[in-house]
Amino acid sequence: MASVVLSRCEKYDAKRIETLLENALKQLPEIPQLHPGAKVLVKPNLLMKRDPDRHTTTHPAVVEAVVRVLQARGCEVTLADSPGGPFTEGMLPGLYALTGMKEVAERTGAKLNSSIEGAEVEVPDPIRSHMLTVMRCAAEADCIVSVGKIKTHGLTAYTGAVKNLFGLVPGMLKIDYHARYPDIDDFSDGVLDIVKWAKPCLSVLDGIVGMEGQGPSGGSPRAIGALVVSDNPHAADVVGAALIGLEPEQVSTLRAAARHGLLPVPQVLGEEVDSLAVPDFVKAAVESKALLVNPAFSRLVRSHPYLHRKKCVGCGVCQRSCPGKAIDIRDKIPHFDYKKCIRCYCCQELCPQTAIDVWRPFFLKWLQ
Repeated sequence: MASVVLSRCEKYDAKRIETLLENALKQLPEIPQLHPGAKVLVKPNLLMKRDPDRHTTTHPAVVEAVVRVLQARGCEVTLADSPGGPFTEGMLPGLYALTGMKEVAERTGAKLNSSIEGAEVEVPDPIRSHMLTVMRCAAEADCIVSVGKIKTHGLTAYTGAVKNLFGLVPGMLKIDYHARYPDIDDFSDGVLDIVKWAKPCLSVLDGIVGMEGQGPSGGSPRAIGALVVSDNPHAADVVGAALIGLEPEQVSTLRAAARHGLLPVPQVLGEEVDSLAVPDFVKAAVESKALLVNPAFSRLVRSHPYLHRKKCVGCGVCQRSCPGKAIDIRDKIPHFDYKKCIRCYCCQELCPQTAIDVWRPFFLKWLQ
C-alpha cells in the first residue's frame, strides 16, 4: 500500500498549488529526508527548449510551489535536468530561460544546476545495471524530488514520475540506453534501476494540463485539472496513468515495476480518480509485443517514424539522436532505414519542429 493524494487544480496558480502541496504532505507519511539543511534536487521534466504554454515541460508554477514548500522546511533546493540531446554548459541557460526555470530560481532563490559533470553510482539490488552514470548534482544531493508532467509517450505509453527520472542520465548517454536495450521491457527495467538508485522521496505530477496524442513532445495540450502527490513514484504513476485512461499493464514502466514486485496498491486520498479522469484522452500509438512475435505478421502492424517534410528544417537533431544509426540526412532531408530502426522514437521525441510523427498501420488501430 502507498498513499497518493489527488487534488483538483484547474489553474497554474503557484500559491494555490503550494497550498495543495502542503495539504498533501500532511496526509502522507512523514518524509524524514526533507529536514532543515537537506540538499534536495528538484527534477522537473525539461525535455527540450519549449515555452511552458506548449505543455511539453513541467509548468514553472508547479515547480515554484514545490520549491517553496521544500524551502519552508529549511531545505536547500537545486533545480536540474538533462534534456534530450547534447548536454552542454552553453545550452543550459537557454533551457532554463525558455522553460521558466530561470524565473522560478530568481523568485525563490533556488539554485540552477550549471554543471554537466557526471558521476558513477552503484545501484542497490540491480535489475539490469550494477553501475550508472548520473548528473553529479544528483549524486551529491541528499534526496531527489521528481516533478513530472502527465503526458502520453510513443515508446512507454505514458510518462510521469518514473520516466522523468531517466533525465538524471546526462545528455547523449540516454541514447546509449536505447541502443543497449532496444526491447521495451529491457529498457523499462533499465529505467527502474535509475529509480532504485534515485529513491525519490517525493513525486509530484503536473496534471493541470497534460499532453495527449503523440507525446511526449509532438502531442496536443489537454486539460485534466489534477495534481498528484505521493512518496512512491510508481504509485503516483498508477494514478497519473488512470487519469488518462491507461491501466498499469498498458504502461511499460508500470509493467516492469509489477514484474519485479515494486508496484504498490495505491491508496488514493482526496479526490476520486473517476471524478478527474478524462476518458477520451487521445493515447499515443504504442505497439503490442504480442503482435510482433511472427516476423511476417509484424511487418503489417509495426509502427515507425515518418517525416512531415513541410515542417522539417534539416537541423539534423533526429540523426544525432538516433541510437540505431537509422537516419541519413541527404539534401537536408532525413531518410529512415527501417531495418536499422529500433522504434525508440527518440527522433520524434526530440524533433524541435515536431516534424516527425509515428505512423501507425490502420490494421493495428482497428485491432486495438
